[in-house]
Amino acid sequence: MNLNLAKDNLFKIIFKYGAPSIVTMWIYALYTIVDGFFIGKFVGANELAAVNIVMPYVNLSFALGIMLAVGSGTIISISLGEKNIEKAHRIYSLSLELFAILGVTLSLLGIFFPKKIVTILGANDVILSSASTYLFSLSFFTLFYLLSYGLEVFVRIDGNTTYTLVCILIGAFSNIVLDYIFIYKLKWGIRGAGLATGISELSVACSLGHYLFFRSTKLKFSLVKIKISETLRILYNGSSEFLTEIATGIVIMAFNLNIMSIVGEKGVSAFGIISYISTLVTMTMIGFCQGLQPVISYNFGAKNFKRIIKIIKISSITVTLLGLFFYIICNIFTKEIISIFIKDDKELFEITKNAVNLYSFTYILMGINIVISAFFTAIENAFASAVLSVLRGMIFINILLFILPKVFDLNGVWISSPINEIFSLIISCLVFYIFGLKKILNKS
Repeated sequence: MNLNLAKDNLFKIIFKYGAPSIVTMWIYALYTIVDGFFIGKFVGANELAAVNIVMPYVNLSFALGIMLAVGSGTIISISLGEKNIEKAHRIYSLSLELFAILGVTLSLLGIFFPKKIVTILGANDVILSSASTYLFSLSFFTLFYLLSYGLEVFVRIDGNTTYTLVCILIGAFSNIVLDYIFIYKLKWGIRGAGLATGISELSVACSLGHYLFFRSTKLKFSLVKIKISETLRILYNGSSEFLTEIATGIVIMAFNLNIMSIVGEKGVSAFGIISYISTLVTMTMIGFCQGLQPVISYNFGAKNFKRIIKIIKISSITVTLLGLFFYIICNIFTKEIISIFIKDDKELFEITKNAVNLYSFTYILMGINIVISAFFTAIENAFASAVLSVLRGMIFINILLFILPKVFDLNGVWISSPINEIFSLIISCLVFYIFGLKKILNKS
């Protein structure tokens, strides 16, 4: 049943659009977590560190996919709300062409320059070979990695949230099976992890593409001329999400460099485990917010401003409860969670346990920051969203990573993230009140 985004019960709409998006992002997170499990258990701690070194490059790919998908998806949703079907079709077609160009470019870079890239990302001689092998294997599938997320957003806009969930589930199941075969049975090591993830992403992109080209009721593809003005508008609208995700890569790189200088590969492995946990939490928050973005955009286009305020209230309460839930789980089941990734390494276990206890405060605070950023993107105020993303994801965290480790040593690295969220939350709430809430209240 298709819901009326302007009139139907908000809780029902939020559940239909938010829940499948969360589950979808969980499944995306599962790709990385499953790799971490098999590598940590059956390959080694150095390889675990190598995967974490490559993560900023993976974040770059994902950031570009999010930028195109959210940027074009916002315009498409607003256009559909305004009943401008021709414009919606054109932006959809243009975005697919941009996906192809960026995906191929990134693939070629990873295939031909893997060692140079991982060296820049902080790999030392111990993990250089493993990191470059993982990047090389994964790069053959970068285009499909971008497309699998972008096409999922478009199918959701088309109204079929169930289909996207089925496709992503099939991809996740494929990744688990292929990891088991390539890493455990065939002993292909870190190369097998990259291939398993890549082939799984290929299967997801193909299944979603099949729906959009043969079953879509709202979106139709046709070859269009790439216009600079429309391209810049798409990139601008998705710039906040791009900066949020690329900032994640920059922060991972900054963490890796700090940790490597303090405790070496063991610390980077510990942060790799933290990253697997945080990926699940962050994907939950992002998935929920991006599931609601088409709803906010549609109501913004239809000028239902009071309805948007209700959506923001419900969203803020929801993400705060989710963050509290993750914090409690991480601190009650710390040993069990860490043991998923570690095999008989007491030193690594103790480093990771301390890291989880300190770092997990981040989860309680991060949700509202993501909600506010997503709100500004949904109403096409990408500038405000981008400023908040830069402050949270680049400026505050890097200043804290520069100062706190000098005072608190390794603990300073772990507490920098929750302190960053506190600073960001204060600024986000002020910006939302001044440039978001007042604007909507005046219009309503």
